[in-house]
Amino acid sequence: MLKRIVMLGAVVVSISLVLFMIYGAKSENDTEIIKDPGVGTELEQKVLSFTMDGRSSKGVKQWHLEGNSAEIIKDDIYLNDLSAVAYGDTYTIYLTSNNGIYNKEEGQVELMGDVIVTLADGFMLTTERASWSQKTKEIFTDAVVLIKRDKLTAVGTGGKANSDLGVAFLFKEVTVSMEPDTTVYCDGPLELNYNKKIAVFHNNVKVKDKDGKLFSDKLIVEFDPETEQFKQVTAEGNVKTQKGNNCTLSEKAIYTESTKSVRLLGRPRIIIDPQELAEFDGFGGAI
Repeated sequence: MLKRIVMLGAVVVSISLVLFMIYGAKSENDTEIIKDPGVGTELEQKVLSFTMDGRSSKGVKQWHLEGNSAEIIKDDIYLNDLSAVAYGDTYTIYLTSNNGIYNKEEGQVELMGDVIVTLADGFMLTTERASWSQKTKEIFTDAVVLIKRDKLTAVGTGGKANSDLGVAFLFKEVTVSMEPDTTVYCDGPLELNYNKKIAVFHNNVKVKDKDGKLFSDKLIVEFDPETEQFKQVTAEGNVKTQKGNNCTLSEKAIYTESTKSVRLLGRPRIIIDPQELAEFDGFGGAI
């Protein structure tokens, strides 16, 4: 079972790279969603279309932002049918949303309604709202986030990514599924550290595939920082595995790719009592 998580972990870490590229220019985690201006607000300028480009200090184009119509009120630009393109060394990333508010002074964009991020290779991220900040290099959302790529789907409530730190999180109720039959659930957060090449599922981790089930407090997927090849999967804390009528208990289970072996550590034992085996039946409805 741990070996099957290797494939899932590889895709999760690659997703984190995409997140850092998407959000490398932009969110503050304490930003409120700004509402449309009400009656009595002074309208400074209204245009039928709006475009803006972001460039590096060397003049290299890094991103492009546009809207079908825009209302400019002081430092805020209210955009309809917003679309943006972020240019990276490896990927070109496309973002759309129903509405957006760009604050020129803060360098921040609020995205609202059907926020969709896509890549040419089939990656797609969707959510209902998000804040994107140039100053903090971070994006934040408290809404449900859905990520799809190839045969993998990840969903969680709330998330953020910081390109300077190289980290991304899905906060709560995280489920990662990979076809045809592997599912990993955790209460959250799911932590992705691209610089360290590691993905960590926290709290009440449950893994299920055709070979059986695994339960633990934490699940860590590690990759070699230089080769980016899978290195190790570690389940920690109250580790339980079930395959048919064979069950084990331990404090830690480690699968190492170099030896292709699993080690059970911390008073490991095998359960053969039928009454104890019944406690393993089912996933508690979480998946």
